[in-house]
Amino acid sequence: MGLKFPHIKIVFGAVVFLSLLFFTLSSYRVSGVLPIHLSNEIPSIRTVTATVTVTATTTFTTAITTTSITKTKVQTKTSPPESTTTTTTIDPSQLDIEQIEADFPLGYKNPNPWFRTPASPRTYAKDLMSLLTDDQLALLPGFRAAALNWPEKVRKIESFYGINRTGSWQDHINSLDDDGLSPLTKWAQQYIYDHQHPEDCTGKKFYVLKNKWPRHGLGAIIRRVFIEMSAAIQTDRILIFDPEDSPGNTLVEETCGKHVGAKASLECVIERLSSCASYATKENSVHQIDPSEVKDGKIRDTVPFAELAYSSYFGGSGVSPGGSVLRYWWRAQLYGYILRPNRAALERMTELRLNKTLHQGVETNRGNVEEPEAREVPFPLPPSTVSIHIRHGDKAGEGRLISTRDYIVAAERFILRNPLSYIKRAFMSTEDPGAIAEAKRTPFVNPVRSFGNVDWTWYYSNIPRVDGGPQANLALAHNKTDSLLTHMMQLWMAVECDTFVGNRNSNWNKMIDAIRCTLMDKCRAPYIDAGFVADWINFP
Repeated sequence: MGLKFPHIKIVFGAVVFLSLLFFTLSSYRVSGVLPIHLSNEIPSIRTVTATVTVTATTTFTTAITTTSITKTKVQTKTSPPESTTTTTTIDPSQLDIEQIEADFPLGYKNPNPWFRTPASPRTYAKDLMSLLTDDQLALLPGFRAAALNWPEKVRKIESFYGINRTGSWQDHINSLDDDGLSPLTKWAQQYIYDHQHPEDCTGKKFYVLKNKWPRHGLGAIIRRVFIEMSAAIQTDRILIFDPEDSPGNTLVEETCGKHVGAKASLECVIERLSSCASYATKENSVHQIDPSEVKDGKIRDTVPFAELAYSSYFGGSGVSPGGSVLRYWWRAQLYGYILRPNRAALERMTELRLNKTLHQGVETNRGNVEEPEAREVPFPLPPSTVSIHIRHGDKAGEGRLISTRDYIVAAERFILRNPLSYIKRAFMSTEDPGAIAEAKRTPFVNPVRSFGNVDWTWYYSNIPRVDGGPQANLALAHNKTDSLLTHMMQLWMAVECDTFVGNRNSNWNKMIDAIRCTLMDKCRAPYIDAGFVADWINFP
């Protein structure tokens, strides 16, 4: 005999199902805290209505009983009326990078009722201090000193700026930790130096390089020069700059070399590429490399001896690196050799770096983004500071621009995954004043609060900026040479950092990446590309 009232059980089951559905929707409702830039992009969810129609048929009657149950959930937070309501969806496959929104498209809230985010000690520090003994209180200042002093790091950074350093750049490189340098850096730097500075210049051949790129910026010119230097080494020629028309002469004042009887040249601010320039004559010099001077008539991306040295270095590990990786390593070594500021340039860069009025620090305030709190910019930059170089300007004419927000997203995503080592503190360099303004108004992107600090602290320099090309930025100053040194100081400040966010489709970001691996021992520090992660592979 069947049940007399089966429709009652069906209705009861429907009620239970709807209750579970209501609980699920409540657990995953949108957080009340939205990132600044998302607040206008994600439409508010006002009303969710679920209607279930249950039809019950008994064996005792042919009547059909229909029960309709309606549940309505109204979000607590309301929004202004809109003429139309649209739905915003995020397709991760369409994102330039792994956006935080792909992880948390509507914010994040742990659905478990037992999860509670601990409050920051800053909110009740006085209460905590009342719980300590006198001996414990006496120890607290020492922890602050330990974070600020770190003598070994300070020594390296000072040597990097030439402070308290009496030796050469090669002496500085030899003082660094091998584990923190790119493989074989000490050998490669000595190899290039010995080629350019032989003990005896008599009988040497030369490649005299003219300025073929008068409109290029520093990064692009250095890249052009190191390609020519690699070719010169392969033909056993010493690369020197043409004294009448030297590469980089448009980046400095015409009078920058007068004190040494020379015309304008990049060698006004960098170490002289060779000690043999005075030995160059028409008979032993060329202005263009002839591939026929190489045994097989082929100029390669890398010097054969350097390539085999690098491969042999990994030989015992069973790894055989080559292709783009080998070229990337060799070009980083050439970047490091060419881009070594001379003594006078280092002294000016140090003077600019230690000028406290030139640099600005702000701690953003989500409560009032218009009034961030001022912070001092220490020297060196504090541990765990992230370098973010945002390349805008005329880069749009060469490739894809990465938005300021995408750089910040890339940094936040890394910091969220490494909460024990990094906090939201960054040095930002860029030619775009709009990027600085946007960062100052961005305390956070990711709504998750499990960071060492909730809001960003930004460091930057108050230097003239225009969202244009390198020449336009140099023209903002009365003295182009000094302006160039100011920008080189920005590069050096970036290398003070412990993590690097950039886009290797930019020559300036490539310089940061190379210098940190050759002139400083920070090659094992994380580098996060805010663009396509493989931008470095086919870089020209």
